[in-house]
Amino acid sequence: MKSKVLTTLVVLACMGSFSYAASMENEMKPFGSKKDVAYSQMLWQQLEKNKLNEIPASLYLGGPPHGPVREVLESTIDGKRVIIKRNYGGKDISIEKVEQNRAKYLKAVTVMIKKDGYDPKNKNWFWVKYKANGSLHESPKKDKLAGKVAGCIGCHNSASGNDLVFAHNKMANAEITLVKEMKMMNDKKMMKK
Repeated sequence: MKSKVLTTLVVLACMGSFSYAASMENEMKPFGSKKDVAYSQMLWQQLEKNKLNEIPASLYLGGPPHGPVREVLESTIDGKRVIIKRNYGGKDISIEKVEQNRAKYLKAVTVMIKKDGYDPKNKNWFWVKYKANGSLHESPKKDKLAGKVAGCIGCHNSASGNDLVFAHNKMANAEITLVKEMKMMNDKKMMKK
């Protein structure tokens, strides 16, 4: 009898240890932990509440990993810098097609938000990759892409400057707009002659 009780206690202790180890492993993952997923869900709600998923930005051509057509919107949420990149793809994709039907071609919404003290080594960015409906994309190992996503960090480490942010359309559009305005001004001058 004592042997069965002792065996049962040992089995229960082992199960508890494995369960605890599994929960600790989940929380120690660089991305996709329960805490990261919960934060990403709260962030999506804030994007929706602030209508940041609806505001169109200038579309531009790009490449992997974000897709052939994209747009970037920069804002703040609760005083934290947030960069929202909408990634478009599909058969025979073009800026014109996306302009006509953004929802049809939207493949992912990738977001980086500053989170004080979150990851000082990588400038305190929290990274997340949403599907168009707000659910999370997953890695090949089925980890949710939210948190310290290695692929995002690795790529953005090559960005110029010191904040893991690439020059995107916020910076580039000033030149593009200026060029268009100059061309229009030249056209008006030509028409007056």
